[in-house]
Amino acid sequence: MSERFWRNLSTALGWLSIGVLFALITFSSSLEISDLDLWLHMRMGWWISHHGIVPNYDILSCTINGKPWVNHEWLFQVLVYQVQNAFGYNGLITMQSLVIALTFLVLLVLGYSRERLWLTVLTLLMVLMVYQNRFTIRPDIFSLLFFTLDIYILSLHLNKRWALAALVVLQVLWSNMHGFFFFGPLLVGVGIFSEFIKRRLPLPYEWNTVGRLDDAEYGTLLKIFPILILASCINPLTFKGAWYPVSVFFSLAGDNKIFFDHILELQHPITMATIFDDNYKYYKMLIVLSSISFVFNRRKIDISSLLIWAIFLGFSLAAIRNLIYFAVAAYMVIMVNVISTSWKNLVPLKFSSFKFKYLTVIIVILILMNWMLTFGLQIVNNGYFDFDTYKRKSEFFGVTKRGYSYKGVDFLLREKIKGNFFNDFNSGAYLVGRVYPNIKVFIDGRTEEYGAKFFDSYLKIWQHGDAHLFAEYERKDNITGAFLNNARQDVPSDVLKMFHSFKNWSIVYLDDDAVVFLKQTPANKPFIDHFSIDLDKWKPKPMDLFELGTRRIDPFPFTKRAEILETLGYDQAAALEAREALNVAPDYAESFKILGRIYNKRNDFNKSFENYRLASMYAPGDVGARVGLAEGYENLKHYSGAIREYQRVLGDSPKNIRGFFGLARTFAEIGKDKVALDMLAKANKLGLEDKVAVQKINDIINDKKIKNTKVKPSIVITKKKKVI
Repeated sequence: MSERFWRNLSTALGWLSIGVLFALITFSSSLEISDLDLWLHMRMGWWISHHGIVPNYDILSCTINGKPWVNHEWLFQVLVYQVQNAFGYNGLITMQSLVIALTFLVLLVLGYSRERLWLTVLTLLMVLMVYQNRFTIRPDIFSLLFFTLDIYILSLHLNKRWALAALVVLQVLWSNMHGFFFFGPLLVGVGIFSEFIKRRLPLPYEWNTVGRLDDAEYGTLLKIFPILILASCINPLTFKGAWYPVSVFFSLAGDNKIFFDHILELQHPITMATIFDDNYKYYKMLIVLSSISFVFNRRKIDISSLLIWAIFLGFSLAAIRNLIYFAVAAYMVIMVNVISTSWKNLVPLKFSSFKFKYLTVIIVILILMNWMLTFGLQIVNNGYFDFDTYKRKSEFFGVTKRGYSYKGVDFLLREKIKGNFFNDFNSGAYLVGRVYPNIKVFIDGRTEEYGAKFFDSYLKIWQHGDAHLFAEYERKDNITGAFLNNARQDVPSDVLKMFHSFKNWSIVYLDDDAVVFLKQTPANKPFIDHFSIDLDKWKPKPMDLFELGTRRIDPFPFTKRAEILETLGYDQAAALEAREALNVAPDYAESFKILGRIYNKRNDFNKSFENYRLASMYAPGDVGARVGLAEGYENLKHYSGAIREYQRVLGDSPKNIRGFFGLARTFAEIGKDKVALDMLAKANKLGLEDKVAVQKINDIINDKKIKNTKVKPSIVITKKKKVI
């Protein structure tokens, strides 16, 4: 067969793979709504649409009410409110899919090469794998679209008459939708700087000529730069609005580092501990591939591509939320660098025939299509059991039933409860979206608005139950309620106990998704009289087993309620919930763990051991169950079994504090004091702390009156490190 046949076949398959890729992009971006911040955006869109102005001060919170607020995302907020109002939640999801598909279409045009369609598809697929972690309806999706459109215009149409007008329009839209609008002038600034380097520095000839602009194009860039900066000022707060995101960016050091420690999307994607693991593997692969592309094209490197690559690599290494911007930059770099690389430069001469070349390309394309189809089939069945309807809920379209405390918020809405509420960080935006203005929140996702000092105070209350600090805010901000979200995380035991200890506060709602407390005020009295819960009389609400039938489900709502009840000291009620979960799923390990803890507190060590044994059988990888089993052996003085299980715990979790101290206690009990002290030394070296455990081990050794060991009067752990 002729070379033309093989070339046309590979091209046809290449376009087919592009079709499969865009089908996958559209499908995988149609996920159910699960983003937290979207609800705040929709509520603000409602407020702006109804009042006709963009507020320049906070109106949502009871703690920073009236504080100046630069709302640089107002246009996105109005857009999502109007789309949701006209087309519902599925309309928002469709909007997201269209924006993402358009972004990839621009990238396809930028990297299109008939000879290298397979490489374009492969690299775009890797960009998709990076991007899918950010498929949420947030202004970021528009920001990335504007980013790619800017690159498209600056790369291919800089000499066109309409280019300047298009860039200005994009910049105005961008500056009113997302804080990353300064990337627009940044891209132009990098182009100017790289052109300056080519014209002024003694670089290799090829580096000086690759991508070099003529004088007219260079002059256009110089003219565009100040115009885009001025376009950024076309927002409700003009110069202040344009400068604010830049000032936030430069203030991320210092006290603001606290946000990076506690908010996942702001944490580093790569650390020394995670550099070789599977987390963000496609991002890591793009780093490697784009770096290699520079090596292959080292004689003809485009300075502007190198600068963009370096800037956005550093930007992405700073925070997980920025990975997609580097993915796009890496894609562009790879496409630019392979332009100058021919097939003959990559393979030995005997493999350079057209038949081998096209056959190899066809095989690669078929592998890529198989990969995409397999991935699509894997995610198409993603779903979960809906406890409200006893039906399966797909993870595509609609609103998630797993990520929001929707039942607790429904309760607040249904009963029309009003006031200023303490809440956790994760539920703030959702509360704003659904119960504002009846309820004003303590905190929401606007970290830069609240500031590091306030966030630190919030953590002291939320994580450690600081009652004195809460009392200050209670008085200052007239807090009359508390909404403790249990849907995306477990409510910390200290904050639960704190509110339960207040004599003038009452529980009015408790379920698997949230706990609601109300302060005894005249306005709250009717709700407390009607809904106050007597936990001594708590009874679980069993599932309809006839309706459920033989379906195997995860009965987590029962154990979530059980953990709350156990934390508050109502072990009998917790045990009832745990047993109800076992009626639904007789092999549910979490229930056996809860029962094991309850029996252990009652000093019924035999039953505690039995339940932890079952938990470890049904969930052998559960470290908590294994620790409980080891402690069961220890309590029953079956020390060989305890040592075996503690060692297994440390094998699976090398920094487990209970494993180290359990081994130390057990070895002390059997007279192996030196080994016990070695365990303590290892714990000390890791920075683990448990003063009670240390004292107990000291007491065991001292009680045995073993004089021939070098036991100090007290063993002090000098470092502190929270180990989960």
